[in-house]
Amino acid sequence: MYKRQGIALQHPHLLGVAEFFPQLQGAFLYIYVSILTNENGRFRRSYLFYALPFVFSMVYATIDFYLLGAAEKLNYYLEIAESAPPVYAVLFSLNIYLGPIFVILSFLLLHKHKRNIVDKFSYSEKINLDWLRYVLIGFGFVWAVVLFSELSENIFGIIPAEIGNYLIFISVVMLVFFLGFFGFKQSVIYTNVSIESARAAIEKHAEAEQAKEVEIKVESFREQAERYKRSGLDQSEGEIHLKRLVEYMVTEKPYTESRLSLKDLAERLKISTNYLSQIINENLQKNFFDFINEYRVDEVKRSLREERYKHYSLLGVAYECGFNSKSSFNSIFKKKTGLTPSEFQKSVSA
Repeated sequence: MYKRQGIALQHPHLLGVAEFFPQLQGAFLYIYVSILTNENGRFRRSYLFYALPFVFSMVYATIDFYLLGAAEKLNYYLEIAESAPPVYAVLFSLNIYLGPIFVILSFLLLHKHKRNIVDKFSYSEKINLDWLRYVLIGFGFVWAVVLFSELSENIFGIIPAEIGNYLIFISVVMLVFFLGFFGFKQSVIYTNVSIESARAAIEKHAEAEQAKEVEIKVESFREQAERYKRSGLDQSEGEIHLKRLVEYMVTEKPYTESRLSLKDLAERLKISTNYLSQIINENLQKNFFDFINEYRVDEVKRSLREERYKHYSLLGVAYECGFNSKSSFNSIFKKKTGLTPSEFQKSVSA
């Protein structure tokens, strides 16, 4: 219920109708990120809790304002615009501060999700949600502009409300262009980029991803160490399960399944996912992602030496051994062996 002019003042019943809807934007964004990053991927009733500020605001405004007659509503609206009562001051502040809070919480959820991937999955394609980080950055930028405009107008008094509104409008337009540009960049399938420049770009990206992965691993191991302190798995039992795990990996080769997860493997070994994760991390000093992909790399190396795979392409061998994309195969293979798949194949053929 800020100072406004135009159609809303000519039609008082429209005044303040959408006033508290900004409280839902951050909540819906956080719920969306939560659904994408939780294991079930389903909406939970507990998510409705995040809409309570909006519900309270609407109920209070309905009782206090929306049910008034047109003339009363217009007069009351102008009074509130000049000097908002304490309750409305709190409700208006929720419009401003809930969004940034939920964006920050969404970033934390996404960061936690990236740590969980290397502990629970043997692949990262289509589940790392890198694109979502850019979406959150975009919304974070918009809310930063909203905060700047609000503080500049009402706290420091350095810019008028009209300028603040223009800044917010421009930031939203920039967000739309940003998302559109990012979507355009992501949708490119065919390109005329040279092999040399493409290889250089891939190597640069791989180095950046490797540095990021190291940081994630360190933090993941720290968290697991704290969690395992409360585990009921003793050393002798862990060694027994470790032996069963290695035997199963050698005899059944579950790593050749491209979408193998920690949960899948734990169910086959008939142990809990927490125990299996602890066994791999503490005894082998690896996360699940590295553990499985090392077996895949070794399987590729063995296959390239076998006669029956001579007619296979490199990518065909990779798919047979459990990899599900060319990019992940190339980056993981080089990381584990120091050679690209092509270089290794040439060394075997020589």
